[in-house]
Amino acid sequence: MLNVATHTEPLLEIGGYFGLDLPNYADLYPDAIRFQSARAAIRAVLECNGITRVMMPAYICESIIKSAIDAGVAVETYDLDEWLYPKNLPGVLPDKCVILYVNYFGLCQQNINRLLEVISSDRLIIDNSQALFASPSDVLATIYSPRKFAGLPDGGLLIASPLLNITPPAVEDIGSIERMRYLFMRMAYSAQEGYADFQQARNSLQDTLPLAMSRLTRRLMKSIRWDQVSQRRRENYSVLAQMMDGINDMHWTLGEGQVPLCYALTLRGCDMTEIKSELAAQNIFIATYWPDALPRVKDASLEAALLKETLFLPIDQRLDYTQVASVGRLVLKLTSNCSQHKLLSN
Repeated sequence: MLNVATHTEPLLEIGGYFGLDLPNYADLYPDAIRFQSARAAIRAVLECNGITRVMMPAYICESIIKSAIDAGVAVETYDLDEWLYPKNLPGVLPDKCVILYVNYFGLCQQNINRLLEVISSDRLIIDNSQALFASPSDVLATIYSPRKFAGLPDGGLLIASPLLNITPPAVEDIGSIERMRYLFMRMAYSAQEGYADFQQARNSLQDTLPLAMSRLTRRLMKSIRWDQVSQRRRENYSVLAQMMDGINDMHWTLGEGQVPLCYALTLRGCDMTEIKSELAAQNIFIATYWPDALPRVKDASLEAALLKETLFLPIDQRLDYTQVASVGRLVLKLTSNCSQHKLLSN
């Protein structure tokens, strides 16, 4: 049975018992359509305008592939070049076909600008799940996933073109309270003790049926100083960039206004599995994006390097300069054999 409720705004309540004391700031994207997840928002988009086919990168979360399949849309994947720009796009798109592009790690706005020069804007969907602060482009749809940037149980945002024939969901997701457990567990105990609850919360979003974002998540989002989040992330990214750009096989540029998800350190020929384990032993936890994409990518490709030879280092707002620099020094030490081999080979 789905955790849903008809979406209605509550009446103002005065008096009674106290709730959590949370600040109440402005909405991040006031005009967005709010869904229970980014994958549900993508499904809702693909169910509109008679879309029958979508081209998306092979290097993408399996949940986005599932969203398209659930929408009844045929999926075709494309490869990426060294700049993470799509390879071999057709000169003319088939009728009712759209292209979905991921703004990887919040650092690929230049690729979106390139795409807009060759693809009609009404055929382009931008997945900004890793780029929460990237302004929406003039495209058919732009998707955001705020929970990748802050402690939120769920939620997805859609900025839709007037050309998108979409109706906001009338039924609200009411599963957010159950998904809060991993956030409370981390606050009260530790990330490790809350990890099973985190996985359970993530698995609970596998159903892509579009529902409205819960009132709990909407309220939690308004309690965050997003301007401070973006500033700290840029500052922390710059610390690692100064330490690691010289050995990084990927060449990232932090453009004006770009806010990164992480710092991606790629060292070709360096299997990061053991290094991640050594970091985890010191309570430094590294995400992987996205292991379920491995069957779709070619050996020795850029995508394979991102899956196997890349560390996605945290630079989020919880960390200060000292912590980020400490992580950077430890990573340089653990990867020294790989980086020294690279420097010698050059």
